[in-house]
Amino acid sequence: MTSDLAGPRIEQFSGPGYRGCRLAGEIDFTSAGPVQSTLLGMILPGGGNVVADLSGITFLDSSGLGVLVQAHRTARERENRLVVIASPPVRKLLRLTGLDTVLETYDQLTEAEAAL
Repeated sequence: MTSDLAGPRIEQFSGPGYRGCRLAGEIDFTSAGPVQSTLLGMILPGGGNVVADLSGITFLDSSGLGVLVQAHRTARERENRLVVIASPPVRKLLRLTGLDTVLETYDQLTEAEAAL
């Protein structure tokens, strides 16, 4: 699944023991909706692992942070584990907001897969 050109590119994928989505581009208030729909749609009731690969994200605003927080809450409620692959700009923002202590983040997909 790929989004239109107006927002970030969204591609769903899967790996050993998880469902994932790979995002590239920018996530702001105009594009947060499709990202949120995709992430929340992957967090199924009854457990599982979900990988949000943001390694291709070049810009993230407060709307994007809100999407990540909501996905984290939903994952916990549904007994899922959400892990985030953070690009340098995303990691910097997570650090500045303190969300790096809330969200389980990794620099690369291989690191996240090893942790799962």
